[in-house]
Amino acid sequence: MKLGIAGTGKIVQEALPVIQEAGAKEIWLMGRESSAERTKNLYETYHLCGYVLDFDALLATKADTIYIALPNQLHYPYAKCALMAGKHVILEKPAVLRESELAQLYRIAEEQGKILVEAMTLHYLPAWISLKEKIAGLGEIKIVNFQFCQYSSRYDAFKRGEIAPAFDPACAGGALTDLAVYNLHAILDLFGAPKAVQYFPNRERGVDTSGILILNYDSFQAVSTAAKDCQAPVSSTIAGTKGCIRIPVPANQVNCYELWNNKKEKQFFDFSGSRHRMYWEFTEFFRMIEEEDFEAAHAMQAVSLQAAGVLEKVRESL
Repeated sequence: MKLGIAGTGKIVQEALPVIQEAGAKEIWLMGRESSAERTKNLYETYHLCGYVLDFDALLATKADTIYIALPNQLHYPYAKCALMAGKHVILEKPAVLRESELAQLYRIAEEQGKILVEAMTLHYLPAWISLKEKIAGLGEIKIVNFQFCQYSSRYDAFKRGEIAPAFDPACAGGALTDLAVYNLHAILDLFGAPKAVQYFPNRERGVDTSGILILNYDSFQAVSTAAKDCQAPVSSTIAGTKGCIRIPVPANQVNCYELWNNKKEKQFFDFSGSRHRMYWEFTEFFRMIEEEDFEAAHAMQAVSLQAAGVLEKVRESL
């Protein structure tokens, strides 16, 4: 695996050792002029092949795959450039903000014979794969509630008027695209596209700092609660006529869950271990690319397209 990474933010800093553990031996890193020192420090710390401060320079390296971890509004143009340059693409969540843009990227990837995947940890976690096998035993689904309320380390600065991309509406920041997207992927992966969606945000300075997203499935309702302006213990539930699943961790970190029946008998399934949550997705991405497993890559397209469609519809309503 020869990997080019576009971005040097928090997610890249966390992912770099995981990416190396997952099998990427040759890595090039792209930062910006404003982050040149940080880029050089990461290059030296992780003994990378090189670093650049320009995307064209990154595409000119020997990297055959580009991992794009830039602010949300840059995902589409950078992914398109990378695909047109003949690179596989791993695109950080949310992949893009419009369903039509993502559909176009998938078409370009197919035309170029390249793989495009969205970096959504949830789908590759062993606990989540196990949980999905238990859904049928819950009977008729009635209420689904996914919650991710995490007080942002940048919120205090935001209140002072210092706007980071995660809180900048011009960068497609906010609770919906930063945290609720994990809840959304979980719901879509389990139940497919909803009949209708409605979003009720708490807004400050033009951005949703928290909010409740309701997805209507006719026979049941699903709710996503996400916040960057307050903290709450995580407890997501999938409740049916015969039982309930409770998840005590955020959707991007599912490593355990509880299975309850109507007699209040409980089973606990624990998949926690020494692996970082991103290890599973990057291991699978690298396998897909090295083996050219287009079938596996295509299997996740529907969920990513549905998520982009919901995000687009909700953002238009705002």
